[in-house]
Amino acid sequence: MVKNFLYTVSILLIMTTSLYAQDESETLYTRAGFKAGLNYTNVIGDIEDTDARVRMHLGAVIEFPVSQRFFIQTEVLYSAQGYKVDVNGEENKISLNYLTLPIIAKFYFTNKFSLEIGPQFALLANATESKGDTPDEFFDSFNNFDFSGGFGAGYKTESGLFFQFRYNLGLTNINDIDTLDVDFKHSVAQLSVGYLFRTKNNRRQNSNNE
Repeated sequence: MVKNFLYTVSILLIMTTSLYAQDESETLYTRAGFKAGLNYTNVIGDIEDTDARVRMHLGAVIEFPVSQRFFIQTEVLYSAQGYKVDVNGEENKISLNYLTLPIIAKFYFTNKFSLEIGPQFALLANATESKGDTPDEFFDSFNNFDFSGGFGAGYKTESGLFFQFRYNLGLTNINDIDTLDVDFKHSVAQLSVGYLFRTKNNRRQNSNNE
């Protein structure tokens, strides 16, 4: 499944770059900024009767231009994820917080709207539960590494303000208990707002002046 996703992303990158290759004389500019937003997060798989949680994410982004319509956006985010589960009639909130590295291909089908797809790599930073004290073994019961496939859409204004909706489908079993034969993965919908700072004579300014 992971190989199929990476293959699809690779084909998309090659096709988009070929279709929208630019004149070598045109200068393109990289823009850096930040983003923050909400996660609607749950888990899917063998585990049942879980409820979603609303949490948050924030971090830095860099948008690299490849062609007129094609950009790569890399991000370094702190992403708070998890789920809720009923334990003997009492709600237990599981918090799984990650440092994530999404690498997103962005295809602008207009000057402002984009379709987006790409992989996300994540490392588990901490794991806690709301029901009682969290034992040290709780963190060890989850996989330290998580791999997801993300897809969504974005809207960017000329000023650099942007909005994104993305769904990240987990492709890695987050259960790391050898004696427990359970396979479950993250399911995270994200709504973000951010800002990319202008550079002098950036590409979009030049396009408007032509």
